[in-house]
Amino acid sequence: MKKSKNIITRTIQLVLKKFFTNSIFPYFLMIRTSKNFRRKINSKKQTNKFSDNLQEINKNEYKITSQNNEDGIIDYIFRKIPNKQYFIEIGFGYYECNSLNLIKKGWSGKLIDIDLEETTAMKSNLKNFYPNSNVDIITTKVTKANINDLIIKKSNNKKIDFFSLDIDSNDYWILNTMDLSNISVICCEYNHWLGKEKKLTIPYDENFKFIDNGIWGASLKALDNLLKNKGFSLIAVESSGTNAFFVNHEFRDKFDVLSVSECFKSVGRFYSEDKKKEIFKNIKNQFKLLKQV
Repeated sequence: MKKSKNIITRTIQLVLKKFFTNSIFPYFLMIRTSKNFRRKINSKKQTNKFSDNLQEINKNEYKITSQNNEDGIIDYIFRKIPNKQYFIEIGFGYYECNSLNLIKKGWSGKLIDIDLEETTAMKSNLKNFYPNSNVDIITTKVTKANINDLIIKKSNNKKIDFFSLDIDSNDYWILNTMDLSNISVICCEYNHWLGKEKKLTIPYDENFKFIDNGIWGASLKALDNLLKNKGFSLIAVESSGTNAFFVNHEFRDKFDVLSVSECFKSVGRFYSEDKKKEIFKNIKNQFKLLKQV
């Protein structure tokens, strides 16, 4: 959640969060965030593409409530494979995430994030705008120790049609630990700064704090290699170069399976040339902090 620039509002929010977590705090957040939430869920489709390196599947891209054009790819995938409309998303924004458009369509599922403000705002707005939605919202840090309990045991071994992961840190190690056998589609953010040639990730660190310096998450090649060995095929990289999509091998015949080299995309449009040079320089200087897998 973007932090308020109004010091008084921010102070009030912090006090309510500390002393009135389950009473006034959710109501306060709903008032603060409902305008953005309403605007987002009522947005029209945006179909701008952000790369010249487009595959056939990228023609289906559009954005409504996703961060970029993930909405269109998700819609396309689930028009081609059977599903029971159940999702799990780890790492989300209260009004901009990969599953919000699915919730609008009546999907049930689970949203997990470490940020109490994000989870409370989402819970409050869903209760207000979608009172009949069946979405479990959990505030917790996701680790190797609790991931399978969160997505399998606490979901009663339910078939997971769509699984989205975006924690900007231990993504590779979480996927490596997970039992993925009951999942149809995985969407995972990758670190585009690490390029398309090497299988790189940060070492596992439960206390990792994201800094936009190029040293976070995992490269697309690392994720592709890991998921391929776990029974998944790469079928799309959204044109902004943020998220990659993988389908369970049982559905691979319904899509064009892609290689990392042909579909890799960068998020360069968000950064000035000076900032890009700074990040690449930092990666070179801090390369020893990365692990080849």
